[in-house]
Amino acid sequence: MKVKVILLTGSELRHKFFASFMSSYPNIDLRLVIHESNNKLKKNPLYKKYKTVKKHVDLRNKVENFFFQSFVKKNKKYKFIQIEKSEINDNKIFQLIKKEKVNFLISYGCSIISAEFINLFRPNFFNIHLGLSPYYKGAGTNFFPFVNKQLQFCGSTIMQIDKKIDGGKIIHQLRPDFNTEDNIHTIGNKIIKKTAFDLCKILTTKKRIKFYNLKSEFKTRIYKQKDFNQKNLMLATSNLKNKLIDKYIKKKNKMEKKYPIVSQL
Repeated sequence: MKVKVILLTGSELRHKFFASFMSSYPNIDLRLVIHESNNKLKKNPLYKKYKTVKKHVDLRNKVENFFFQSFVKKNKKYKFIQIEKSEINDNKIFQLIKKEKVNFLISYGCSIISAEFINLFRPNFFNIHLGLSPYYKGAGTNFFPFVNKQLQFCGSTIMQIDKKIDGGKIIHQLRPDFNTEDNIHTIGNKIIKKTAFDLCKILTTKKRIKFYNLKSEFKTRIYKQKDFNQKNLMLATSNLKNKLIDKYIKKKNKMEKKYPIVSQL
């Protein structure tokens, strides 16, 4: 018997890949995808102001196309509705989801969900956080590890959604496999692909899903969209030019052991 799922997500290519992957996965019945309009990075004032930001954003789009475009073209066969950014918590969305009577509700890359919405669909309402919680929370949490020379904090967290941002109980975490040719964008897309696979595997397993509270002495770093700026981008770029990834690969096992993550698989 297939597991019934609804996905609340953004409308960029990465989000369409996630939906396409879930819809094509055996034993998952993706009943509905709600695509929310995203703020386009090219509309960010920094994009027109700085050549380095423009180059970064353009490369992001190019790498994303390389990773996801062909798969989406072949597998985008799911039912979806498109909504504006302000509509994610509308009552009509609540009622639409309630009508489907699904096993799991997943959010990834959409606006903050209201407490009313969360309470309505507990406990099987999960959120995809692209970052390792509780170490890094907020926005750009797979970008700032490149700024801070802390690549051990690149990854993703599947968690039970909570009204606190990235504050729910943890279900599963993962880290990407690094190689010397990687950059910020390839790592980000590797994480997305691996997260989609692991999530589908977790949802279709017959084992009882466990919930974890991961505690650490590491002081949580919290970032907002406004923290992405020319200065931080240049620092991340400089770190990459100075062999940041090569240095990390050499001490990877030691650093990952120091900052543990939890796995459902």
